[in-house]
Amino acid sequence: MSWKCAAIDHGVTIFSNGKIGPCCQIRSDYLKPISELRNEQRFVDLKTEYPPSYCEKCIGKEEQHLPSYRGMFNRLETSSEGLQFVDIRNTNLCNLKCRYCGPHFSSSWAKELGNSTISNQPIEQYKDILITSDLHWMCFTGGEPLINPEHWDLLKELVDTDRAGNISLMYNTNLTSIKFKDIDVVNLWSKFKSVEIQCSIDAIGLPLEYIRSGCNWNKIESNLQTLINSVHKSKISVSLSPVLSILNIWFVADLFAYANQNGIKVNLIVLTGPDYLALDVIPDQLKEQALAQLELIKPYLLSSMFTHLSRLIQNNINNSLFNHTISHILLLDNNRDEKLFDLLPFKEIARDQLLKNHEYE
Repeated sequence: MSWKCAAIDHGVTIFSNGKIGPCCQIRSDYLKPISELRNEQRFVDLKTEYPPSYCEKCIGKEEQHLPSYRGMFNRLETSSEGLQFVDIRNTNLCNLKCRYCGPHFSSSWAKELGNSTISNQPIEQYKDILITSDLHWMCFTGGEPLINPEHWDLLKELVDTDRAGNISLMYNTNLTSIKFKDIDVVNLWSKFKSVEIQCSIDAIGLPLEYIRSGCNWNKIESNLQTLINSVHKSKISVSLSPVLSILNIWFVADLFAYANQNGIKVNLIVLTGPDYLALDVIPDQLKEQALAQLELIKPYLLSSMFTHLSRLIQNNINNSLFNHTISHILLLDNNRDEKLFDLLPFKEIARDQLLKNHEYE
């Protein structure tokens, strides 16, 4: 077998719909029922000579010479034979309605669309499989992990059973709250081997509040500063993980400047879906402006990432979806009494493409 990924033998991701995969990057049509968790050969069908098609996200990134999840897991792998990596995203419970998200990953989105049911896969009955002496890396996201009660119960159990010191934690959080009931969050995290907090912050100020509907920038900044101040006192590291899309490329230079001023690392994520919000939708008329914004953050990017982003914008192979982009933004603005459209450089193009009647020109 020439395709090597440590997650196949040593990883599992639990989704809120009761499905599992070796990681969060696997194509959704591969996912298996959680009952397969007790099958030690659960992902053996991914052990192929050539890269499996289900792993297209990692394949694509590596073809672009970009960091991949496969590379991360291969670096983290130890000689232990059991489950080493556990990614828990077992609920869609979330207090925000991010513009590029949806009901599968946000209960607030589901409620807006008329479904108040929270999707949740309890993990209590599977803890004997998940929490073993081989486990040394755990990831929590959601939904929003810091408001997930089951997550906090699990952490306290790991501390109480003296397993925490051998486990590194990684989070992807919207950072709207760093408190849960009476838990001293920083003190609890300090019991673990290390804690990496990746903050899902796509812009600063009002653009962030519109892109991640329901958040408050002042509150997030206060929480961020609290964590930054705790870095020197514990094993916590803090970074920003903005999702770069057609919605925030116009503001992302300000975010990088803010991060630089505060000594915070930025791990850029490139949006791949929904396709009508991706960078390759940017119309010809806005290419130059988008590329100018990209130039402003070039000093902070790997050369391979800068090249990848430049190509997405230059080639704009999905620019025909731009009218869908406009409709999506305006509909959510109307539903949520927000004005993201007013902050974006889209008005003139939208007016020309959607309002003018060119029939008799």
